[in-house]
Amino acid sequence: MIKTQFCRLLGIDYPIVQAGMAWLANAELAAAVSGAGGLGVVSPNAGMSLRGDAVKNLRAQIRRVRSLTDKPFGVSLFLTNTEVERLIEVVIEEGVRVVLTGGASPAASMKRFEEHDIRVVHLVGSVRHARGAEACGVDALIAEGLEGGGIRGYEEISTLVLAPQLRAAVEIPVVAAGGIVDARGLVAALALGADGVCMGTRFVATRECVAHQRYKEAIVRAIDTSTVLVRSNHSVFRMLKTEALRQWLKGAESGESLPWEEFASPKRLRAAYLEGDLAEGVAYAGASAGLIGEVMGAGELVGRIAQEADALIARLR
Repeated sequence: MIKTQFCRLLGIDYPIVQAGMAWLANAELAAAVSGAGGLGVVSPNAGMSLRGDAVKNLRAQIRRVRSLTDKPFGVSLFLTNTEVERLIEVVIEEGVRVVLTGGASPAASMKRFEEHDIRVVHLVGSVRHARGAEACGVDALIAEGLEGGGIRGYEEISTLVLAPQLRAAVEIPVVAAGGIVDARGLVAALALGADGVCMGTRFVATRECVAHQRYKEAIVRAIDTSTVLVRSNHSVFRMLKTEALRQWLKGAESGESLPWEEFASPKRLRAAYLEGDLAEGVAYAGASAGLIGEVMGAGELVGRIAQEADALIARLR
């Protein structure tokens, strides 16, 4: 497998990153990805109860990963989280060496990260934000394309055109995210100039992920039209078409639905993710869900992608 600048920066074997999905990026998943040569990532609220202590949970997740692998891993930090300062303290105290940041400018936190030799990989959705993050001193970028699940960039730029424009605009490594689930996506991203890929939805459908089996099965059953973009209050979200979301969209046309922030609450998200309630819950999922055909081991997935990417690159030469 090609060793990219991103691999060398973080000391990983393969340019494959597991997204830091809220509620879902648990220690067992991260350890499996890292152990196989990629970069596993944990989320502060992975597997947690709705009113749980994210700070305490993050510390436990970090220690659990360390008990399972000695390979590099990261922590996902949403910078608008009201507890982000306490979460950063945990990252520092536990000696974590990589963080994935997003949701706001990393400028206010960079000094602390730099003081503790923590590599910062920041999520961006436009060239403007990429240049701003590079100027702040981040070490690498994740180009969040429109195809991915969850909160999308306001500009709604697809991975296919975002990744190469970021590559041309900055000097630091760029990782492509959105619509990537296999070796074809990895090779395509490398051809676009990216230094690797970041995958979320594909890693949900793995045995180690804490997601409920019904949510995993919904992803496996998905087809090309199983996700939808929802636009609300200047934000864009890519969601799985659950029954609750179908009813909300129907009501939204006549102005009868709940406000989006009230409808797509943490309670509904957690219900779908961890309880498998796809009737009342709502769930993020990427358009790539239609390309996922099975639930498999996360480590096996990383190894398969790396092996098939090598074969594909050799065939294209």
